[in-house]
Amino acid sequence: MSRPAARSAPRAAPAPKAPAVSASLDLRERLALLMHEGALEPKRWREFLEGLGQRMKGAATLLLRSPHVAEAGLLYSWGGSDEVLAQYAHSYFPSDPFVNLPEKQVISLHEFVPVEQLEASRFYIDYLIPWDAIYNLGVDVRDGDRLYARLRVTRGRNAGNFTASEKRFVEYLVPHFDIAMRTHAALDVTKMERAIYADAMDHLTLATVILDASGHVIHMNALARDILHRQDGIALANDTLALTHPADALRLREAINRAIAAGRASKPGIVDVLRARRPSGAGHYGMMIRPAAGSMGTEEPAVSPAVAVFISVEEGSQTPAPVDTIRKLFELTHKEAQLALCLANGRSLQEAAGDLGITLNTARAHLRSTFSKTGIDRQARLVRAILRSVAQLGG
Repeated sequence: MSRPAARSAPRAAPAPKAPAVSASLDLRERLALLMHEGALEPKRWREFLEGLGQRMKGAATLLLRSPHVAEAGLLYSWGGSDEVLAQYAHSYFPSDPFVNLPEKQVISLHEFVPVEQLEASRFYIDYLIPWDAIYNLGVDVRDGDRLYARLRVTRGRNAGNFTASEKRFVEYLVPHFDIAMRTHAALDVTKMERAIYADAMDHLTLATVILDASGHVIHMNALARDILHRQDGIALANDTLALTHPADALRLREAINRAIAAGRASKPGIVDVLRARRPSGAGHYGMMIRPAAGSMGTEEPAVSPAVAVFISVEEGSQTPAPVDTIRKLFELTHKEAQLALCLANGRSLQEAAGDLGITLNTARAHLRSTFSKTGIDRQARLVRAILRSVAQLGG
């Protein structure tokens, strides 16, 4: 049987040249990506402005904070001279009519301000004409008092005013501009909150370590760093707390797991207390483990505080007073902590109210609040928890 003749594979037809619009689409996508990346790395915004300025045949500026008397503001730019920007920031910004644009609407200066009014203004005569910045295109995004960002493109008389096609190009970028600016503003707020949180942590008079839901350390205050640096029975290993003695290490792991589980179940105030031995033979560590404030029911447990570990060293004379210890460990007010300590010392609720100079009804209100914060619902259980915690932590 004869075989059929082999047929040669057809040659692929040459690929057609991509139309010019394809390059424009690729540029839009690249600029959108750079805008989003700038929320994390602001230097990317300069690359964005370079691409936009080249496409629009002009200079591009992103203004995030307005200039005022004390400073020149916060802006990124491409294509304009430093002298022009300095003149604008220090002299002409207050008279700029191209501000407070309709939100997320791409509009030109000549559309926004009537031509006769614009060309008669000092801003136009003293600034735009001498610097040949006649034509301007802009878009603004806002988020209450937290954000007012402006994107501007400027070019000279010979380039002509911006066309409808150029405006559509910028309009494609507006949703990306809006999201990137909101992301940047939110990250700024988060950085500020973290700085405040870290500062507050360092002012605690107890060594404090905060763990995430995986048991990894996400923050510690100065006292805790000092204790861990000694490596006397407790240290950091793979970003987790490690105790030298195996039995202590097991109890700590179990306590952390219980605190994580309690936090996920939205149970406040579940507390474990343990003592940890030190190879040096010095006094024990007292440790209290509890769900961290703000971790209850979180959607992102891996990145949220989950467990707070408080550490006290028996040897020191700097152990905080029992009332301060109770207040910090159980997140009580000073009066609530005083009341709890009075009860732990065997006073009745009425006697404790008299000792503290408050009414019995006020004492009852403090006790109810304490029950709510600690997750304990009986006075006897509260007394046992207070006594055990103060004893273990050397209060």
